[in-house]
This record gives sequence, C-alpha cells and structure tokens, in this order.
Amino acid sequence: MPPDTSADPARPRAPAPAAACATDALSRIAGILDVPVARFYPDAERPDAAMTQAADLVSAFVTIDNPAARRTCLAFVRAMAGS
Repeated sequence: MPPDTSADPARPRAPAPAAACATDALSRIAGILDVPVARFYPDAERPDAAMTQAADLVSAFVTIDNPAARRTCLAFVRAMAGS
C-alpha cells in the first residue's frame, strides 16, 4: 500500500469545488467583459467603484432562482444602460 501523502505540505492541493467554480465563473465574466480578473479585486490605492459594483451586481444576480425574475432584472439593467 502506498504511503498516505494527503497531509504532505509540499503536495499541491486541489481547490475546493466551490472555490474552483467561483474562480471559473469569475474568469468567464472577465472574458466576456474583456477585462482582467484582477479588475474585480480593486486595490487600496485605486478603488474602481464601477468594477466593485459590477461584481456586487453579478453576485446578487446569480442568487436569483426564478428565471422570470432574472430576465426582468436583466431587462432593467439593460434599460438603465441605454438611458
């Protein structure tokens, strides 16, 4: 039987499934917006309010379970963007 290396600090750990999913989602969103992922993490010297708000908006949007409510929300945001 091979030795148990699960507690080996030199062995790289796989990210937790939720963390990996969040990282993947953030990467896809950054790609769609054509911005680097780092833009979602404003630094203390130059906070980017619009990107912080966009991240908040996306976080809130993904918690909406009702598809009709998501469509209504998206329509509202698109209407506001066009005004």
